[in-house]
Amino acid sequence: MKVPKARKCRICKKRFKPLTLYEWWCCEKHRDELATKLAAEAKQKRIQQQEKNRKKEAQQERQSLKVRKLALKPDNYFKKQAQDAFNQFIRLRDHGQPCISCGETNPPDLHGGQWDCGHFKTVGGFPELRFVEKNAYRQCKSCNAGSAKHGAKAATVAQRYEQELVLRFGQDLVDWLNGPHEMTHYRRDDFIRIRDEYRAKCRELTKKMEQSL
Repeated sequence: MKVPKARKCRICKKRFKPLTLYEWWCCEKHRDELATKLAAEAKQKRIQQQEKNRKKEAQQERQSLKVRKLALKPDNYFKKQAQDAFNQFIRLRDHGQPCISCGETNPPDLHGGQWDCGHFKTVGGFPELRFVEKNAYRQCKSCNAGSAKHGAKAATVAQRYEQELVLRFGQDLVDWLNGPHEMTHYRRDDFIRIRDEYRAKCRELTKKMEQSL
């Protein structure tokens, strides 16, 4: 490369004629100032890079610690996360629907909320259906807790639930839910997969609901 006929001094910005290709100063004083400036900039870059590396290492350490902690968690921890995500999806899916058992649209606020995810075939008695969407619907807390005070003509909550399922979807669904069903043996990876799947579905439903407002 040829030495340019003229260039701007990096200190005073005045144009001058350089004697060499790498000369960026118009006088010795500005040469020294430029050297000091470049050294300070290089030092600042090193400090910034060191801080960036430190933050990256700290983040990696936190992530590694998180992974190690999760590895020590029992399977029930992930089962609860999966069930919570599934239950939240059902409540969002059935948003605006009345209680599947009593038909209430504005039940009393009990235990921090009005609505639960109510399983037709209970999670305790039929764990193989705990994550089956056709087995779960929006239910008021009073009915989900087992109270039949809203049941018409002294019918139990379960009976009213079944009657409503037949009205909505037909007897075939109820017959299928009543089984029998093959027992599902969930593992930790299954719970994590189900948790992540329903958390994603919840985000999608929430976004759609916000857009419709």
